[in-house]
Amino acid sequence: MKIINKILLLTLTFISINVNGQDRNQDSILVAETVYDFFEWYIYSNKYENNEENRPVFRINSSDTIQLDLTKYLANLTKYKFSETLLNKERLAYKACEDNLNQMTKEKFLSFDDIFEYENIGCDFDNSYKWIGGQELCDGIKINRQIFIDNTSRQVEIEYYSINGEEKSFWRNSIVISLIKVKNEWIITDVDI
Repeated sequence: MKIINKILLLTLTFISINVNGQDRNQDSILVAETVYDFFEWYIYSNKYENNEENRPVFRINSSDTIQLDLTKYLANLTKYKFSETLLNKERLAYKACEDNLNQMTKEKFLSFDDIFEYENIGCDFDNSYKWIGGQELCDGIKINRQIFIDNTSRQVEIEYYSINGEEKSFWRNSIVISLIKVKNEWIITDVDI
């Protein structure tokens, strides 16, 4: 069912985009696949998998202190075609947390029992869905439109939805994902939440 929905959505995206030329049609499909693949992974991994895959995790290192491990998270963002610039932005987003952890004992960290303590050290990323932009997880996305900047730049406007029984409920908030074409591959350069 999931694959059929994806094929249907890609087909509708392809049909709804007014483009001229085979390359633009193929690029439209590739751009849609890139966006759908990322959000499908992110939503699924939050619902059904270990959260080590879609966010940084805390680890006790060999010197018996707490460190922030971004390895699996950044590997997945790379797999789902995040640009190096966006990956670097992600690394920087967690720098304050890492710096604060370096100044803290393991015992102090392990004694945290409230989200405010994580917020105070810049490590409260486990309190929301970063790529959705809130504390509620959606069930999927719909591409509203692709904006053609030029042959190597696109923006994709998406909308989140939840499923209640047989009914899709759209959140009525759209976000824009920016992509660029590098060596015949579309990569994500920004997610404007």
